[in-house]
Amino acid sequence: MIVKLIIVFVLAAVWAPFASAAPYEASGVVIAVESSDVFDVEIMVTDPRIVSGIETVRLAAVISPPMGSARGKAAKEFASALLMNRTVWLDIDEERDGGRDLEGRLISVVYLEDPDGEINLTHPFNRILVDGSYAEVGSVEGTEFDPAAWWRDEGTSSGGGTVCINEVEANPDGSDDGNEWLELYNPGPDDVDIGGWTVTSAGGSVVSISSGTTVPAGGFFVVTFDGYWLRNSEETVVLRDEKGAEIDRTPALDDDGDDDYSWSRYPDGGDEWVYIMASPGSAVPSKDFAEDAISEDTDNWLSSSSDCCPYGLWDISDFLQ
Repeated sequence: MIVKLIIVFVLAAVWAPFASAAPYEASGVVIAVESSDVFDVEIMVTDPRIVSGIETVRLAAVISPPMGSARGKAAKEFASALLMNRTVWLDIDEERDGGRDLEGRLISVVYLEDPDGEINLTHPFNRILVDGSYAEVGSVEGTEFDPAAWWRDEGTSSGGGTVCINEVEANPDGSDDGNEWLELYNPGPDDVDIGGWTVTSAGGSVVSISSGTTVPAGGFFVVTFDGYWLRNSEETVVLRDEKGAEIDRTPALDDDGDDDYSWSRYPDGGDEWVYIMASPGSAVPSKDFAEDAISEDTDNWLSSSSDCCPYGLWDISDFLQ
C-alpha cells in the first residue's frame, strides 16, 4: 500500500505542473471558415466544455475587419488557406461561462499543429492574424488572456541564420501566370536550411519550400509558383520557418508597371525598398537605376523594420494599446 501511495504521489507531482502549463484543452480539424476569426472545428480531443462533435470557435482578443469589406474578404481567404483541413488546438477561455460567448461559440486562443504533429506554442493563430495585418488586438476585459504574451520569449530561426525577403516581382513583363517570383537573401556567414519554410501572400496563397533547400551564406534563392499568386497592388508577403514562426515580411507593395522592374531591398538585406531593375538571384543594381522607393517612415511601411533579422523587428505596440 505504501508503495502504491508513493507512486500515485510522484505521478501527481509530475503531472500537475505540466497540466497547469498546457495552453490548450481540446483539438480538432477545421472543416469550415466563416470569417478570419470564426470557424467550425470537428472535435477529436474533447474537454468537459465541449458539447458537440462540431464546435464553432471564435478567436479571443482579436478584432477582424467586417466580412463585407475587401479587407474582411482577404482576411477570410488568408485564414482559409492556413486553417482548412488542418488540426488545431484550443485554449478555451476560463473566465466565461462554459468558455462561450452569447452566441454559444467557444472563445479560444488557437494553436496550429506542425507537420510533425507538434503544437506550435510560440505563434497562436490569433497572433498570426495580427502579424499579417488581418486583425487587431481587441478588448481582453472579462477574459483570461493577455495578448502581449503572444510576442514574448521569441526563439531563433532554423540554424541560427538570418534570411529575409529581398525582392518581389508581382507584375513581370508579359503574362503574370507562372512568372511571378520573389527572392530570399541570406546576409549571414553560414548557409541556412529553409526546407519546410513557407511564403504567404496577401491573397492567402501559401508556397512551401522543398525539404533540403538551403540559402548559401551571402547568397540568394528565388521562389516561384505555377499560376497567379502575387497581387499587383497592396501586396504584403510573409516568410515563416518550418514551425510557423514569422521570419520577415514586406511593406505593402504596388507594382503596376508590367515591366522588368521589381521591388527590392536596398542594399541587399537593407531597410529601404526601391522599385528597380529586377535582379533575381543576384545583387541589386545601383540605386541610380531605381524609379521609386519606400522607406520605413512612410505610410506604406506596415510596422517597422531595420535590416533583416529573424525576430524582434516588428513594432506591435500599436496593437497593444
